[in-house]
Amino acid sequence: MSSNPEGKDRGPGRAGIRIRILGLPVDILTMEEAVARICRAWKGEQPFHVVTANLEILYSGLKDGEMARLLNGAELVTADGAGVLLAARIRGLSLPARVAGFDLMMLCLREAAQRAAPVFFLGAQPAVLQQALARAKELFPGLQIAGSHHGYFSDSEAGSVVEEIRARQPRLLCVALGAPRQEKWIFRHKGKLPPCVAIGVGGSFDVLAGRTRRAPRWMQQAGLEWLYRLLRQPSRLRRVSVIPIFLLMVLWQRLRGKV
Repeated sequence: MSSNPEGKDRGPGRAGIRIRILGLPVDILTMEEAVARICRAWKGEQPFHVVTANLEILYSGLKDGEMARLLNGAELVTADGAGVLLAARIRGLSLPARVAGFDLMMLCLREAAQRAAPVFFLGAQPAVLQQALARAKELFPGLQIAGSHHGYFSDSEAGSVVEEIRARQPRLLCVALGAPRQEKWIFRHKGKLPPCVAIGVGGSFDVLAGRTRRAPRWMQQAGLEWLYRLLRQPSRLRRVSVIPIFLLMVLWQRLRGKV
């Protein structure tokens, strides 16, 4: 838990400030600021871990010690979800905007194409991955794809995947293994990755490939993308059920603070 009663501490976000929600960090960033920060970071000499955090990821940080460590150790934690913005408001803090993982990935791919920064795609089924690569080349002419690997590999094969990434020397690594596997994979292998920005992008390759649709724009703007996903995939109900639990925990902390 942050020792600062405001719930803020120093971090890589706006003016070096990040807030803490139930002790877990979220950087104060707009989408434009996040993209700019990533573009600067991929020129660095160390791996740079970006977590696009929704409430499910933050909740897992309360229950899973490894998730807590990786969230606190990540160079950037963005607010991917209206629920995170709501949790911040309940806490009496503020975040400027939602930084959605898919939108962040697409903007970073655009910048990578313009700046000749090589990209490695990791994750999804082989056929989906190939479709995503083809679509990325179509949308972003000049994009340098350093390499790719599907997401269906075992833990024993992870070392060879890391070696392949090291050999290709990307500056941007998009990891679509699903949360929290992708976050843990980056965290566990971060020390062996080449200097690059590694972002967990969830099901973004499926969307890029045209296999999955995003919510209509009005639902995204209204903070209802989670509901759209739930209606299309009722199996997500158990995962979504942690959202009200997390918000109630934040509210309880706020009320205790006032007492």
